[in-house]
Amino acid sequence: MKIRIDSSTVSLSRSELAVAFAAPRARPDLGPALTEFVERAFATGDVATDARKTSVFHRGVGAKGEPKRLGFVGLGDRKSIDTESIRRAAAVAQSLAESAGVASFDLLVDAADHGAVDAFAAGMAVAEGMILGAYRYEPPRKEKPKARKGQSAAIRYSGKAKAEFERGVKLGVIAAEATVHARDVENMPGNLANPTYLAKQAQRLNGAKVKVKVLEKKDMERLKMGALLGVARGSVEAPKLVLLDYHPAGAKRTVCVVGKGLTFDSGGISIKPSGKMDEMRYDMCGAGAVLGLFQALAKGGMAGAKGKVRIVGLIAAAENMPDAAAQKPGDVVRAMDGTTIEVLNTDAEGRLVLADALAYAVKTYAPDQIVDLATLTGAVIVALGHEAAGIMGNDEGHIRSLIDAGAAADEPLWQLPLWDAHKEQVKSKFADLANINGGHHGNGTIAGAAFLSFFVGDTKWAHIDIAGTAWGGRARDYYKSGAAGTAVRTLLHWCRGLR
Repeated sequence: MKIRIDSSTVSLSRSELAVAFAAPRARPDLGPALTEFVERAFATGDVATDARKTSVFHRGVGAKGEPKRLGFVGLGDRKSIDTESIRRAAAVAQSLAESAGVASFDLLVDAADHGAVDAFAAGMAVAEGMILGAYRYEPPRKEKPKARKGQSAAIRYSGKAKAEFERGVKLGVIAAEATVHARDVENMPGNLANPTYLAKQAQRLNGAKVKVKVLEKKDMERLKMGALLGVARGSVEAPKLVLLDYHPAGAKRTVCVVGKGLTFDSGGISIKPSGKMDEMRYDMCGAGAVLGLFQALAKGGMAGAKGKVRIVGLIAAAENMPDAAAQKPGDVVRAMDGTTIEVLNTDAEGRLVLADALAYAVKTYAPDQIVDLATLTGAVIVALGHEAAGIMGNDEGHIRSLIDAGAAADEPLWQLPLWDAHKEQVKSKFADLANINGGHHGNGTIAGAAFLSFFVGDTKWAHIDIAGTAWGGRARDYYKSGAAGTAVRTLLHWCRGLR
């Protein structure tokens, strides 16, 4: 979907559809040209003001300077307006335009519409709502998809904070388009979106702002990445370690963002049940979040941010298959940093590829902070459902900054404990560590984080388990089904807040 900001005062008489927001006990101020149209619409008593409810009115006979149709999307009580309600209302506005069959439409936003939400955040939410709401995954089919309606919009804002609102819209477009890119990659089937494909998607971003390098199997063998290579042993698809580097002039600090990129996870020898195994195409959504973030960085997502920080992305990409060469339960592998790992369950593979990626990040970049993202455990869904991701780590300030970024993006993160007792649970009799704890311990999500904690040393680190939020959540106007593109916007908010 294409969005433009229209700052002109040109008449809306040629508009097929203009959409405005509506709240109870208030008439929106859409300017003198539309005052009479608004009065006629409200006089009928048919303007829906409940949150997300819609209504449409047609231009009166002989009326001048009015759009052909004026639509309203209810906001509900203005006291309850937040960025999520604005984002959802904007998505509903796009849906209204599409169902009306118009190619393009105007969205009219008044300063009063965003209540206590500042103009910048409101502009971001409006752009995100429309673009994410318009998203549909186009699967490979014999016939080309038909062109859709409602895919172009002009936003007109009336209020003193117009510059801030428009700045928010521009960043919202970048954030939403990056999320859409992540959704597209994440929704693809595993035979098309393999590790090589992820590497090629990263290489598309290679340019002035982002530099990309791909480590191949031979490079991993030289670096002695036995944990990552062990996972890939059963597949004909070669693993990749993809490195993306955003390094602005004057940057004095470095952060690393690491994504799990299992493009398909059969479970290996510890094979998964066949039911819903197809959903393991989504086991690379951590990698999708990193790709989305770096698309945003390449497109100017840090414009206006105060801090100058080097941001390095690492994607550990592999396929986990049960070939005759695949690693077996009980095998012992050695990670890049020398740590030996007893593989008690080959389906706990995400933590193995991340172990080498984290060790590489620490040794190569000496970062000030690390965050990794992974669809790591089904246990996090048991704990938190599909509405929040779990976060754990070794530094409260670092964790809090990510939780705050998630709140700004309306992608909630919930902190789980990570104690020394949990780390003891992943010690092994036959190696330094085991890749799972005992079944009698429970706390599977925490055990995954506990395992990863051994590969970051003293670096400030946080682990985000997105297995519940990456796909399968409830529909909410700007998300219908399939991959959610989760954490792209959270990561962008976090990076923009770095100092």
